[in-house]
Amino acid sequence: MPTPRKFEPHYRRIIADIRARVASGQWPPGHKLPSTKALAEMYGVNSQTTVRQAVTILIETGELYGHQGLGVFVAEQET
Repeated sequence: MPTPRKFEPHYRRIIADIRARVASGQWPPGHKLPSTKALAEMYGVNSQTTVRQAVTILIETGELYGHQGLGVFVAEQET
């Protein structure tokens, strides 16, 4: 039986939290996410690259979308 992993990468924690905020309605469709720097501070990570990795994954899955120069927003969820 494999040993459970105790360490979860920071980007996965960030993805889970963003998904939870969207699901709860705290961040509804069209909501602009805080800046990468603000998210890094909010999640207590030293690297903005970690936040970008999480956001990129959520953009690739269609859960977020970005507009050059405007920011990243919560996408409409398909029902």
